Amino acid sequence: MVYRNNKLGKYKALLTNEELAFNLPPTILATVAKVEGMVEKYHVVYLKPSNGTGGYGIFKLSRTDSGYRLENGTQSRSFSTFKGTYVAFQKAKRKKTYLVQKGIPLLKYKGRPFDLRIMVQRNRQRKWEVTGIVGRLALPHKVVTNYHSGGRPMPVGRLLTPFISKKEQVSYVDSLKVLGLKISKHMSGIYPNFRSYGVDIGIDKEMKPWIIEVNTRPDKYIFNALSDKRMYRKIIRYERFTN
Repeated sequence: MVYRNNKLGKYKALLTNEELAFNLPPTILATVAKVEGMVEKYHVVYLKPSNGTGGYGIFKLSRTDSGYRLENGTQSRSFSTFKGTYVAFQKAKRKKTYLVQKGIPLLKYKGRPFDLRIMVQRNRQRKWEVTGIVGRLALPHKVVTNYHSGGRPMPVGRLLTPFISKKEQVSYVDSLKVLGLKISKHMSGIYPNFRSYGVDIGIDKEMKPWIIEVNTRPDKYIFNALSDKRMYRKIIRYERFTN
């Protein structure tokens, strides 16, 4: 089986691992029937371009008491019918191929949702190693947390402190690193040419980690935006091992 290097291909590749499948939000190719079925079932879904990067072109679709709400960037529009909502989405997406993904109710820091980026790279011994983990806090009223869409890089500990103690954070972050390594080892068996992965993890209210996306060309500069530059320097150093 050949898996294309796009969002749908990588999702299908991850789905072949039973252990990782537990952490994957349901994701399928977006058609009018599938989007309607997903939003009726889950109430909140995300519509993502299969070949998009940086959080661009992502829509949040919500079922409300009075109909539907479609959000993109900082814009929000309400509709009384699903048909009207989908027509508006179709006009905005143009001819791009989109996926529909179950919306994860992300943890929030001061009222704003956040997720985490785990950087995994080959080390000098060609083994996979987690070289960095950073939080991404969404801008007010924005539906995505991506750095290039205005997401604010923040230390993971600060974002997790309202939810778990400092002592619990150590083992919890360790478990996220283990997940990042499992993902990278699995993906490298399918996409053998990549030497680093950026794993985007969303966390729900039960502290369950969800695999939002796996990036095969992860942006390292988000780590340079932190005041503590140690992770960034390590990532740059490890990048030399892969060239």
